[in-house]
Amino acid sequence: MSVGRVESDEPRPFMIEAAYYNTERLLEEWRWLVPTTETPLLLSAMGDWVFGRPDGAIAKLDTLEGWYDTIARNSNEFNSFKRSEQWLEKNFSSAWIVIARGNGLMPTQDQCLGWKIPPILGGEFYDANLTLFAMTVYQSLHGQLHRQIQRQTQAQ
Repeated sequence: MSVGRVESDEPRPFMIEAAYYNTERLLEEWRWLVPTTETPLLLSAMGDWVFGRPDGAIAKLDTLEGWYDTIARNSNEFNSFKRSEQWLEKNFSSAWIVIARGNGLMPTQDQCLGWKIPPILGGEFYDANLTLFAMTVYQSLHGQLHRQIQRQTQAQ
């Protein structure tokens, strides 16, 4: 899986540098979970984020499950981890981009893959449930969805 800058004539890399995006806009609905002290670094084709933390650790915002946590102690460890296809699959569901491409779904840099019916709402993990989302729409919807689920869970 590739990580890098976007060139208009290239297929979308699995991870794109966050600097390409208007991160403030994309993170508006996630600020309840992601501190403003964190630095957006990368955004995956599945809509997940990689952040630098003030202490040098690397964190992930999992937009599918609605959690934010450390995934590497520092950038060297993260760079080592991301060379492993198994690690990328386990942590970022990278195999779905291959499945999606095989089904004619090829996100641009302003899109991500997502689930028509999110698994947290009962959707299944299969290719017919995959679709393309505008990155802005996906981030907003999932940030709101997970905030509401979190509130309901805390109220119980």
